[in-house]
This record gives sequence, structure tokens and C-alpha cells, in this order.
Amino acid sequence: MAKKFKGGIQKGTVAMDADASKLDKQCKLIAKELAEELADTGLVYQRKLTQAEIPGNLGGCEPDGGAWFYDGKLIAIFEAKKQQDAGNAIERWFKNQYIARAINPDMDYVTFCVGEGAYKHGVMGKSLSVAHPDGFNKYVPYGNSCYMSIDGFTTRRIKQLMKKILLEST
Repeated sequence: MAKKFKGGIQKGTVAMDADASKLDKQCKLIAKELAEELADTGLVYQRKLTQAEIPGNLGGCEPDGGAWFYDGKLIAIFEAKKQQDAGNAIERWFKNQYIARAINPDMDYVTFCVGEGAYKHGVMGKSLSVAHPDGFNKYVPYGNSCYMSIDGFTTRRIKQLMKKILLEST
């Protein structure tokens, strides 16, 4: 008897198109560059949180732009999300944000959103508005900051924002 498909991402497939892949690669590459550039500042970059760092020691959290520590304290996470103007992919954002805030409630959680749903009244804006009471496209120190662009971001812009936030967070 064949197994019935119950929704979600089917085995052997991924939920990433060219725009999502580009943003993911931009954030990962920039994180590695910044880790080298800012090495003498005391900032420490991790690709993902270890299970020992996650409350309850279960689950995973591997943000696209990494987890950043200063003096052993989680100070920033950078995430990349892409979604059309329908669906629920952005709702998975809340899990990582919840884990990060359980580790340090006063850290910067920064998200770069792209795609057709990346605007205030789009699916991403509607989904994330509850966690971004100060609005979008601006830095909120020690809070959630979300930058949205339907057409995506230049690598220069992402790096500029990540570096500014990291340096202000130390």
C-alpha cells in the first residue's frame, strides 16, 4: 500500500527556488566574511546553535546568517526568508526566534525577507507583524528587525546592515 502524502515538503525535494538560494548564499557568505573581518572585536560566529545551547537540549537552530556571540553571550542571529504572497513558510520563523529569545531575550534577531510576499501587507508582513510592533525595514536594538524587499537585496546592503548591527551590539 502506498503511503498517503500528508502535506509539507515531500521526501527528496526542497522548498528553495533561485531567489531563496541566492539570499541564503548571500547571508552565509557575508557571515563568514564578517567573522574574519571582525575577529579582533571579540565577536564569535557560529553556523548553528549546538543542542547544548538550546534550552531542553533538543531541536535545532541553523540561521542562514549564523548565530553571533560576544563574551559568551548570544547577541545576534541573522535569518533569510523567501516566500510568495501565499503559503505559510514564514511561520517557521517563529521557532528559531523563540529558541534565540529563550537563550537571550535581549539579543538582535534580524530577518531579511524577499519574494512576492515581502511587504507590510503581504503574507510575510502579516505573519511577522505580531513580532515586529515597531515596523519593518529599520533596526530595533535588542529586538526583532525585519528588512523586506520583493526583489531582494544586494550583497553590499546585507553586509552593511549585518556589520552595523553586530558592531552596535557589542
